[in-house]
Amino acid sequence: MRGSPLARELGVIYAALIGYASLHPFSGWRDQGISPFAWSAIWPKVFLSSDITFNIAAYVPLGVLLAWALFPWLRGMVAVMAAALAGLALSFALESLQTYLPTRIPSLTDLAANGLGALVGAILGALLAATLLERGILKTLSDRWFGMHTPRALILVFLWLFASLFPQSMLFGHGNVVSLIGPVSGYPFTPVEFARVEAAVTAASLFAAGVLLASCFTPAAPRLLLLALFVLIACGVRAFSQTILFSPQQALAWLTPGGQRGLMWGAGAIVVAVALPRAMQLTLAAIAVTFATVVVNLAPANPYYVSIVQELNPGRFLNFNGLTQLVSAAWPFVAAFYVTLSLARGERH
Repeated sequence: MRGSPLARELGVIYAALIGYASLHPFSGWRDQGISPFAWSAIWPKVFLSSDITFNIAAYVPLGVLLAWALFPWLRGMVAVMAAALAGLALSFALESLQTYLPTRIPSLTDLAANGLGALVGAILGALLAATLLERGILKTLSDRWFGMHTPRALILVFLWLFASLFPQSMLFGHGNVVSLIGPVSGYPFTPVEFARVEAAVTAASLFAAGVLLASCFTPAAPRLLLLALFVLIACGVRAFSQTILFSPQQALAWLTPGGQRGLMWGAGAIVVAVALPRAMQLTLAAIAVTFATVVVNLAPANPYYVSIVQELNPGRFLNFNGLTQLVSAAWPFVAAFYVTLSLARGERH
């Protein structure tokens, strides 16, 4: 057995995302005249339960992925200790680097919470490793439903869902690099025109991610059922983000007329594309990604979105919000690179 390539690659990506969130916004680096490890000898006087909970939750998936990445070479308590120590070491390194960032405050509380999260995740991962990766119904279904090109395409789908946590001006409007540079005024769309543009972007982005997922399936997979579940999860992720960053009353504010039409158009296009050969699916995904990215960067800001985002008070989610924005901006370019590479290699089946 060679373990799970998907778990190993996801583990590396997730660790990198944690690193980015911990060191965001990567500005103002300077030596403050103290040891980068001085924080490790001082317990803070104030403990915020919300911060502790958030830090624990952030490291639980890392512990799970590390335990799965080590399987089958390390199992049981050995795998738990190795994964937990790796998560703790990552946290210690990032906390120490925060010493050079005036906007960040390293603390033993964060280290302890991160280490606890990694330990909890490692225990869960070790307990489920054999069932999910070696035997059991999920392992059987995974082998039957997903083909040999699964890992990287599934990672891209996961990152697309993760990027949807960022409150874009258009639903699923990933690839907006212009917003990272500064405000740019475009053609002043009327509300009706903007709704049409948002519908097109939403449909193209959803179609690209859905087709990438469909390209992973074998003929034995219940493709339509799994794709319907994917669309529901995407909507759930967006509603969850809106609730956390704004308020429960704004949970469905993203479901604009343009967004609703885009969801219907995108889902319908995915159903049509399911029966196509994999090479054609990937080609259509590349076209959809390119179209959505160009339109997102040329379109002006949604006036309704601008008024809503003024209410955004991310607080402790500020760095997480910066991370989701980065993934959202980069996703189309990474997806286009993957599709181009897959087609060049002749991965057709």
